[in-house]
Amino acid sequence: MSSSEYRLHTLSNGLRVAYLKTPSALLAHCGFVIHAGSRNDGKNPGIAHCLEHMLFKGTNSRKTIHVLNHLEVVGGELNAFTTKEITSIYATVQKKHFKRAADILFDITFNSNFPENELIKEKKVIKDEINMYLDTPEENIYDEFQEKIYNSHPLAHNILGTSESVDQITRQDIVEFVNTHYQYNNLVFVVVGNIPFEKVLQIAENLSFKYNNNNLTDSQSFPDHSNQIFEYVPFRDVKKSDFGQSYGIIGLPTLNESHSHKFPLLLLNNLLGGPGMNSRLSLAIREKYGYTYHIESGYQAFRDSGLFHCYLSCEEKYLKRSIDLIEKELTKLKTTKLGRVQLSQAKNQFIGQLTIANESKSGLMLHLGKGIVKSGKANSIKETIEHISKITAENLLETANLVFDLESFSHLYYVPDK
Repeated sequence: MSSSEYRLHTLSNGLRVAYLKTPSALLAHCGFVIHAGSRNDGKNPGIAHCLEHMLFKGTNSRKTIHVLNHLEVVGGELNAFTTKEITSIYATVQKKHFKRAADILFDITFNSNFPENELIKEKKVIKDEINMYLDTPEENIYDEFQEKIYNSHPLAHNILGTSESVDQITRQDIVEFVNTHYQYNNLVFVVVGNIPFEKVLQIAENLSFKYNNNNLTDSQSFPDHSNQIFEYVPFRDVKKSDFGQSYGIIGLPTLNESHSHKFPLLLLNNLLGGPGMNSRLSLAIREKYGYTYHIESGYQAFRDSGLFHCYLSCEEKYLKRSIDLIEKELTKLKTTKLGRVQLSQAKNQFIGQLTIANESKSGLMLHLGKGIVKSGKANSIKETIEHISKITAENLLETANLVFDLESFSHLYYVPDK
């Protein structure tokens, strides 16, 4: 995908449509990306995610079963997800069923009626989902870590909310959230497939008028109260748990998504604890000592902050030693410049992983939508590769020293309650 290959068009009613042609593709991928996630929940933690569930529970023209069956009966898929900053409702179908997919997407996004009886049932489902995550320590520890890092900031709370906060959500709360955030100027309809662009625009235009809920405009803007400043205070917490293993996570808030050092940090993270079996943490802790089955690092960038972390699970007797080894690897990145061959290998590995990921057309669709709603344009894989290719060993050393201040790291451990 080059930067000129996707096309962005604004319809007469203000709805943006992004399109990327994939010649010879048999499938069409399409969906809405809305610039609203859990950080926009306000006084109702979990409402963005609850709304995502309720979109499938009936519209003014379809009952729940008709929503769920609409694409399944032609072998298609309809799904949605919520993150801290966006919500996406998307579908994958054979290209001959594109209009069918678009129709259901417009209907549920703009014409859902959120029945009270369905909301009562869906709250039970969401609370079960919350309990499932609480029984999954690698998810639980990361969520708790982020809550402690960001404290009272809107990025702090769990995307799912809590059982108590979900219980408090009303149908009126959901309607108000939709009317505030599901505006044409706050979302984009994205299509990736081998369908004539003019046909895509015509279908989108027709459906946007068919399912307009009369609350949509292209000029309204709503205040975003989620950009508050927070004061970070490092912490060290050890919690007793019912889990048989020990779990540890260390890290700190860091560079936002527009920071000039973002790409060097992405490369450092991939080198340190990315998905490759040859990551430094995997080699230094798993392969050399056999202390752990699962060890990783991660960097998640938000519009006004970022979060870097290292995570592992192991027997309790190996926990301190493993954390010491993680800190040793972080210190190496701050003090030892990569050689020419090491730097070349690190870049090639990361670029290869990104290229493989780019082959997922549904992932590509979501990438386009996220870039457009957050910054007005989506970086192409070519542009991203150019950024990575320009990184020098000096850039990595500077970024490591900027970010990896071990004295500022927070620590959270779950250890068995014997």
